[in-house]
Amino acid sequence: MNSPNSDELDFVFGPDSSGASPEERARTSLRVYVRSLDQLALENPRATGRRLSAQEAFDAYGYAVLREVADEGSILLCAGRDAAARTIRTQRELLKLDVRTVANRVRLTSEQVEAAEQGGRHPLAQYERIAQALGIDERYVSVRSSPVGNQGIAVRLRTLGEEQSSMTRSAVAAIAEAAWVATTQVRLEKALGFNSRISEFVRSPNYGSAGYPAYMQGYYLASKAREQLELGSGPLKCSLRELCEDFLVLPVIQTDLGASIAGLTVEAGDSRAIVLNTAGHNSSVFVRRSTIAHELGHLLFDPPGRLEYLRVDEYSELDRDVREIPDPVEQRANAFSVEFIAPQASVLGVFKEHGGARGDGLRAVVDLFGIGPTAARYQIWNGLDRALPLEEIKIRGKWGIAEWEGMEGYATSYHPLKNLPSSRAGRFSAVVVRAAQRAVISWDTAGSYLGSTRPEIEAVVDSIQEMYPKVFE
Repeated sequence: MNSPNSDELDFVFGPDSSGASPEERARTSLRVYVRSLDQLALENPRATGRRLSAQEAFDAYGYAVLREVADEGSILLCAGRDAAARTIRTQRELLKLDVRTVANRVRLTSEQVEAAEQGGRHPLAQYERIAQALGIDERYVSVRSSPVGNQGIAVRLRTLGEEQSSMTRSAVAAIAEAAWVATTQVRLEKALGFNSRISEFVRSPNYGSAGYPAYMQGYYLASKAREQLELGSGPLKCSLRELCEDFLVLPVIQTDLGASIAGLTVEAGDSRAIVLNTAGHNSSVFVRRSTIAHELGHLLFDPPGRLEYLRVDEYSELDRDVREIPDPVEQRANAFSVEFIAPQASVLGVFKEHGGARGDGLRAVVDLFGIGPTAARYQIWNGLDRALPLEEIKIRGKWGIAEWEGMEGYATSYHPLKNLPSSRAGRFSAVVVRAAQRAVISWDTAGSYLGSTRPEIEAVVDSIQEMYPKVFE
């Protein structure tokens, strides 16, 4: 197919657009499209459905579709009369979720979800909400005859749900929706010029051997990561959430996963993301930091075969001595976590400087590095080749926590959009706002992602920008 000439590009995107390619024209076009359940059309004041920016419509449906819309005024997008119904029903059954769990997740009644699965003319927004909760790319909910999204995650979730008693239906639904948030965030960030740095790290298939246990490789990888990120060998100067999101451009999605799951890594397009539990022991800032660092160890260095589409970690593994964990994959990730947060050589220096076991050595390590007392004790004990009895390494008095809570606190707790789910109240909300400002998506789409109207979002833009300044630079 020949590249379209300037006159054709003017016809498709409007003479106010500029550039020599469809991609450039889509980015600069002021045209607005309306998508209903079964078609895409140019906007008119009476049209109902989802408003899309030109770039949004181009990214989702391509130039040929927009060319036909320019010719005919609209184009049929639907893959069949009941395509949307079939898509959401197929995904729900694949995830082994009941209708009530899905309905609760999207704040609809069970009857509404059942009606959507039976087909017919229901609002597009209703199908979109259900699709997002199931981890489906809502842009194609009626356009393709089967779910579009990361089906590997759905299959893995089903397997985990059968294997682990801790994987409740509620947790499965939360993870599926978090995967949608992560994938959407990665897609929008790429359109805004933010690119993940995950490809800069070389995956390591080394999980130890005779004479070289997995935890030693975890220590080594933590040292390499610190060196590559130019973090030095002392306490980290920023929060782990900022390190992941602002410097590595890796989403950190926060959601309620129940009492036992600490966190997990999920595939997100051509990148990966960390999902952090807001429930259970992560209420402690030190556990939260260990969880993020543990998942980061998986995400940066586990080869695809080990990481799979999704890897779930439970609290019970996080606070154990690295030498006592039998699974070499988890042993390595735990060692990475503790060494990344609190390098052993620096920890021993601080411990001895503050009087060791007879003084305030352990408390100084906890306060300075932001590491939990249990993990700090093991790090010191192992660093001293266990020459000192573990029970003698204890904290005298109270340790500081307020500074670390301020650095690593949940942004979701005080987000200015009060009814926003925690999974969308992190950096995702800022990325959505910035994407709307840049016409990567429409304000209508931004409102659907954030559950608010454009005036409601614009009223709090300054607050969101203050929370996530890097997104708006």
